[in-house]
Amino acid sequence: MVAFFFGLLALVFNVAACGSGGSPTAPSRTGGQVVLQSLTVVGSSPGGVVLHRDETATGTVTLSGSAPTGGAVVALTVDGAESRALIVPATVTIPARSTSATFPVALASSGVSSPTEVTLNAVYRDVRRSFVIRLEPLR
Repeated sequence: MVAFFFGLLALVFNVAACGSGGSPTAPSRTGGQVVLQSLTVVGSSPGGVVLHRDETATGTVTLSGSAPTGGAVVALTVDGAESRALIVPATVTIPARSTSATFPVALASSGVSSPTEVTLNAVYRDVRRSFVIRLEPLR
């Protein structure tokens, strides 16, 4: 009877040590890690995002799942000839257990002298998403 009890205890210990696939916050072995799913910008202009001097829009970054403990810090950059005219924060933090966060997007008060496009980039865990924004001079 004692041998049976110790054998059963050993079996329970081995099953517990093997676990059921890891903790819920650990990335899965099949690539289930949370990544940057999308970057969108919504402005007041219909048919795409067009910004004029002193106009603003709202950017949103979205993850493929919930942000980890401490949140997910997404880096933001702007590419293009007039990249300095577009004002965005350097980073945006998606709070823990959330899937998205918003941030302000604005065209500098100096505006641009001719129509141009810039590309807003968001990067999290080496995954990049981009969004093209058209900048136009004051009407």
